[in-house]
Amino acid sequence: MILSVIIPFSSELNLINRTINSVIVNSKIFDLVEIIIINDGIFKEDDIRSKIEKNNIHLIKIIKNTYPKGPGGARNTGIDNSKGDVIAFLDADDFWLHGKLEAQIQKIKEGATFVATSYRFEKSKTIINAPLKIKNPDDIFLNRGIATSTVIITKELLDDKRFRDIRFGQDIDFWYNLSKSKKFKFASLPKVFAEYSTSGSTKNKWVQLYYVNKILSLNNISILTRIRFNFSYILNGIYNHYIRNQFRKNL
Repeated sequence: MILSVIIPFSSELNLINRTINSVIVNSKIFDLVEIIIINDGIFKEDDIRSKIEKNNIHLIKIIKNTYPKGPGGARNTGIDNSKGDVIAFLDADDFWLHGKLEAQIQKIKEGATFVATSYRFEKSKTIINAPLKIKNPDDIFLNRGIATSTVIITKELLDDKRFRDIRFGQDIDFWYNLSKSKKFKFASLPKVFAEYSTSGSTKNKWVQLYYVNKILSLNNISILTRIRFNFSYILNGIYNHYIRNQFRKNL
């Protein structure tokens, strides 16, 4: 089995080696691994390679983004240049925890074509749980918790689908379009297997809500589903960022 790991890169020079090392530790179960770094920033290839441990360089392919600038376009460039039976996504400032790929590949062997895991934020106790199930495409919006750096998919599911040129929310839009395929078979792992950087360009919750609503509109999602999404999003945000945090402070 061949694994392709797609890593969009913009300016994460000081974090990329940590990211690469987390892939190396997890990928020993594969016959062949290709790590594709898509350079979407101002740094030269030599600048990026200089930050990666020499014994890992032979596994790395660094290519320029040939799509519109942004994480979606960079991932499309990676997909176009991938040879793997299985494709994993990982942002350049995030990293995987031990055992991630082994646990996910077991789900693939059981018939899944899309596997996500729970994750946590770096330097934080906040854990985001992956949805337990996706029964229909609308559940991509209603059962949130699919983080890009936790996802692996099969090439079979991918077909010719690509990320759309959307500045924010292109990942949830992509998951939604994948979920409409008859080949979409979702599985998730409740264990935390990825850690998300808190230094990236993640938007605050209200800005995220705005952009996800643009995605809902773009995909002609029904008014009822939009209302359900917004209601649950706001309640969940209040709980995670106010009630739960206040409870922890009082412990």
